[in-house]
Amino acid sequence: MDRSNSPQMGDRPKSPVLIVCGGGYVSGKEIVALELGQGLVHSGQPVSVLASSWNNSDFITQLTRAGLPAEILPIGFISATLKPKPMLMTGEQIWCLPSLLRGYARVLRTLTPRNVVHTNWHHLLLLSPFLQAQRDLYWLHEFVPNRPRYRRVFRYFSGRLKCFVCVSHAVGDSLRYLGIDESKIRVVHNGITDLISETPSSTGAKPFRIGIVGHVGAWKGHDDLLDAFAIVHQTHTASELHIFGTGDATYKRHLEGKARLLGVANSVKWRDFVRDRRSIYEQLDVCVVPSRCQDALPTSAIEAGFSGLPVIATRRGGLPEIIEQEHNGLLVEAEHPEEIAQAIGRLIDNPQFSRRLALNAKRRAAEQFGRKRFITEFRTLLEA
Repeated sequence: MDRSNSPQMGDRPKSPVLIVCGGGYVSGKEIVALELGQGLVHSGQPVSVLASSWNNSDFITQLTRAGLPAEILPIGFISATLKPKPMLMTGEQIWCLPSLLRGYARVLRTLTPRNVVHTNWHHLLLLSPFLQAQRDLYWLHEFVPNRPRYRRVFRYFSGRLKCFVCVSHAVGDSLRYLGIDESKIRVVHNGITDLISETPSSTGAKPFRIGIVGHVGAWKGHDDLLDAFAIVHQTHTASELHIFGTGDATYKRHLEGKARLLGVANSVKWRDFVRDRRSIYEQLDVCVVPSRCQDALPTSAIEAGFSGLPVIATRRGGLPEIIEQEHNGLLVEAEHPEEIAQAIGRLIDNPQFSRRLALNAKRRAAEQFGRKRFITEFRTLLEA
């Protein structure tokens, strides 16, 4: 009897890892979730992704392009805030909760995942009846406020999860402040695919292009960067500010009005959403991450490093874990536009210094934030 095509012991397909990532729109979390999924598949571990039916289709499109199977369920937002929009979104989620729970139960029965990686605490709370301490992990991309309600919720999660996987040591500290046991906290820095194989060489061409990449929102520091750019533009009139990303239309109009008042509107280029992230950084001379908030581990700062760009960033959240002062970039105090302006001026006035930072940025990104290291560390956690 020919057994060449018969299943053998040990040949049974592996149970997949299920990544629960809502993906209403594509931001840093969705980008690294795609990296994790593709990296695990490349290493021989099957992956499925559970995404939200409330989305603008970009994340679903990218999952399809990456060859990652997706389950779509009505998983979204819950809030105790009494403002109209959060209340409406919470009401929709409560209405859809029975459908969500039935759908998730079906997904678990069908896939029988070996691990479930959650990426959002709202979703984790909604799916809490299904949590298993030997299977479920929370991949934490945000700082957790040290407030009573968060302490209660996250201590509850701690008893129901295998561990919290924090994207930076700073995020891990936010859990420690809540009283989460050290044994439940792991840190794995995100990693991404190298965007550009070689560091672009400077052509000396004008104008000097300053960029900010990501969601357009007040907490990201766009106001501070505009103020800084106005200072820089007084002495470096050939400079340009390129703003990549989308956000609240009202806030964008505020920034456009501010640019006109500052007299720099003609030198501010609104680039909106650009799908090809490699092309973003090829058009810049420096990337600025002027976060006002405690950004966990901004993907744009890592991407810029891979692209051979120096980064100017605030000393907030996980940014000092990416940027070493005067090695691969410059660190400034948050909400201090004059410091941002001074840092930009240093790079414009000293191309040799800028070039050295760019070369170091490329090396540090490859060593500390490459996908191979990221996948190896994450898979070790999954298999523990």
